[in-house]
Amino acid sequence: MEHTSVPQWALEPLVQPLDPRASRCTILSYAAAPVAARWTDGLDELSIPHRTLELAPREQASPDERRRVDAELRDAVVGWRLLIAGALLDVLGTRSLALGAGLLDAEIIVGTTSVEALPVTCAHCETTMITSAAIAEVISCRGCQEELLVHHHVSRRRGSFLGFKNDAEEWAPEGEAVE
Repeated sequence: MEHTSVPQWALEPLVQPLDPRASRCTILSYAAAPVAARWTDGLDELSIPHRTLELAPREQASPDERRRVDAELRDAVVGWRLLIAGALLDVLGTRSLALGAGLLDAEIIVGTTSVEALPVTCAHCETTMITSAAIAEVISCRGCQEELLVHHHVSRRRGSFLGFKNDAEEWAPEGEAVE
């Protein structure tokens, strides 16, 4: 995995450091109170104004919570930082939303609490599914039933890993079968 778009925080639980140059911050905590508390303590020490929003994990998210996140992104000003803490599934989804709204990577700080559940999007039918499979493992697409390889690529736009046909790289001359 020398050349990959998978950030280290998507491979193992990891909390990125605060940006001491931030003018103010919003912490989005998806059942990640210890990480939010750690960031709160650090922001207090740096005298950086901040607020914390406690949000339900993705399986429980409501349209109201999506509106709350959208409102935070609309109110963003120069120097503001978005801190996202929670399971990889929640972090990737919210980070994708933030990037789509125009935030830069440098404006987003991430803290993952677990990385066991991966969102994987099928390259063939665009179905996104949640799996406990690891990178380089094969899963079955619930949309098109293809056997998909979980690739070491994270789509910033979709907030998910790429899954593509497991034997897509095998080629046989016309008329010959692939073993």
